[in-house]
Amino acid sequence: MEQNMDGTTETAPTAQQEGNKALPQLDVSEKGLIFRSKDNRHSIRLGGLLQVDDREFVDAPTSQESKFLIRRARPAASGYFYDDWNFRFAPEFALSSPNATSYQTTIADAIINYKPMEDFQVQAGKYKPPVALEQLADDAYLPLAERALTSNLSPSRDIGVMAHGRTFDEKLSWAAMVGAGARNNTLNTGLDYDTGPDGYFRLFAQPFLGEKEIPEALHGLRLGVGGSIGWAAQSSAGTSQLFQNYSTDGGNTFFTFPSGLNTEGEHWRISPQLYYTYGPFGLLGEFIAEKQGVNTSGVGPGGGFTNYETTAWNVTMNFMLTGEDATLDGIVPLEPVDFKNGQLGAWEMTLRYDGMAIGDNAFRAVNQGGLGVSAIDNATDVNGFTWGLNWYINRIVRLGVTAEYNAFTGGGGQDTVAEHNELGFITRLQIKY
Repeated sequence: MEQNMDGTTETAPTAQQEGNKALPQLDVSEKGLIFRSKDNRHSIRLGGLLQVDDREFVDAPTSQESKFLIRRARPAASGYFYDDWNFRFAPEFALSSPNATSYQTTIADAIINYKPMEDFQVQAGKYKPPVALEQLADDAYLPLAERALTSNLSPSRDIGVMAHGRTFDEKLSWAAMVGAGARNNTLNTGLDYDTGPDGYFRLFAQPFLGEKEIPEALHGLRLGVGGSIGWAAQSSAGTSQLFQNYSTDGGNTFFTFPSGLNTEGEHWRISPQLYYTYGPFGLLGEFIAEKQGVNTSGVGPGGGFTNYETTAWNVTMNFMLTGEDATLDGIVPLEPVDFKNGQLGAWEMTLRYDGMAIGDNAFRAVNQGGLGVSAIDNATDVNGFTWGLNWYINRIVRLGVTAEYNAFTGGGGQDTVAEHNELGFITRLQIKY
């Protein structure tokens, strides 16, 4: 059971759908290790995700360090029971965020889902909130090594309850969630920064799916909008974990929130989004804006209630050079690598342009209603250009190379990330089982 890009939950088939009660109790395949009951009403699948990176940065200061690292090490167990109940549990033993500086153990997914019908399901636990399109894509199926700058403004995980489903012949998926509230772009959802619940929503439509009178080229057009709204009270457990600093896709932090900043007041996000596929071609586009109310009394003299706004955007194109259908749900090679028979696997080329703009209020002095962030040590704007080449050796093993360039506006202080524009190369070996 995994979360799809439409924000719904992928579940195992029911016994009625299978129509076969003589299935084996143990199945070992490229899809994982699967245990099933004789009547097929209960199942457990064991699998996992491992990503090993080499990250090299060219002409960079010491703050952009080249390194080998384990990006993700995530065993997983998922399955279903009594036909309508599904679950997934996946701990993470590597990095909890793109700019994490040490390994730690945390929970990536802990999901219980009740599915009485396709149109209406209820899910509880820790999972991806229904907001941003690229954030909802499976971590193993991203066309580039890391998500775009837009991920800095959307939560990666939250804990809560969500109603969701697919309706109108699966042309529309919807989701509405109440969560504890969480930082952006990190797996960590600790109780020390739960300052008030957030409401999340998302609508995602594929209006021309299956419409015979509509040209086939439009069948793969999907349009949607996601967002969140909340009202945060000041944290009584300290402010060190309230905000996630902004980072590039290379994992380098270019904007750091000031110490002592606290949440207070309205907090919202809005994200219009588009995804289009036609055969081997795919196009993803999204925009996200975030406004956060804060209290700067702990930052410096003259502080009080204020807010800041940030926007980001992302356009990503990918093309399957070997003819497979483009998708965010996992590429399956038409011809897995078999050199003896001349099979070379699947090859994919990807391009991305993204950007991020941090509102002026972040850089104003605290006694002038700002956050007091240094405009010398932090970038005010970033524009990124990324290219990637992926080799899908088979359904399990993938090797990818990503070249990323980020141009910073503002900042430039000595030994800061924004001192020089970032040029980096990420080589990743991945096993998804």
